[in-house]
Amino acid sequence: MIGNGPVFDDELERRSGCDRTHLNDLKKENFSLKLRIYFLEERIQQKFEDSSDEIYRTNIELKVEVESLKQELQEKQQLLDKALTAAESLTNHNEAELQRRCEERQQEIDHMQQLARDEAERMVSMTDSHSQHPSVTMEVVAKETSGDTSKRPDEDADRERIEQLSAALCRKERMIRDLTEERTELRQRVRHMEEQLQQLSVSLLQKERDAQFYQEELGRERLRVQQEMQIRSNPIDKNWPESVTDG
Repeated sequence: MIGNGPVFDDELERRSGCDRTHLNDLKKENFSLKLRIYFLEERIQQKFEDSSDEIYRTNIELKVEVESLKQELQEKQQLLDKALTAAESLTNHNEAELQRRCEERQQEIDHMQQLARDEAERMVSMTDSHSQHPSVTMEVVAKETSGDTSKRPDEDADRERIEQLSAALCRKERMIRDLTEERTELRQRVRHMEEQLQQLSVSLLQKERDAQFYQEELGRERLRVQQEMQIRSNPIDKNWPESVTDG
């Protein structure tokens, strides 16, 4: 037994050296695995941050654009309300003005017709008077003619008045046409603004949907990266004590 002492010591030392070598190898492998885990986590985190930054940036841009569209939509709605109010007011004003001018024109026509009837009756009266007195002399006719001449200023005044009324009537008709054209133009503007308002509403709805999509995409990306990190790290943590024990 004593003679085998050096041999046993050599064997023990050899085995101890192998164990130390194996332990050193395990330590190196452990360090290597830790480095791999560290760099893997760093790479995954970097990937997550890059994708998250892009999604966050896009999401913020969409939110800003949505708010801008909401403000523009509100401004367009206010302009549309004002335009509709103005159009309604102008329509009512035009209808009242048109009714008033039609009544004035009818009165002027009635007045001119009355003047024409009075003149016709006067001429008929003169004709009847001459027919009833055929012996009337040229002197009487001359006097009547002279008397008629004294009435000419009134006739001239009536004629001038008729011309003035006609000119005023033309001006009023022209004004009515201008008001009608203005109302038509205003209605076209209102219709155009309604179309713009509809387009803004559609665009706003689409932007809100895009913002919601990117928010959901961000949540899915965060969950996926977390699951990937857990899957890659858990098997190493579970097997590591077994590998050391087996060694």
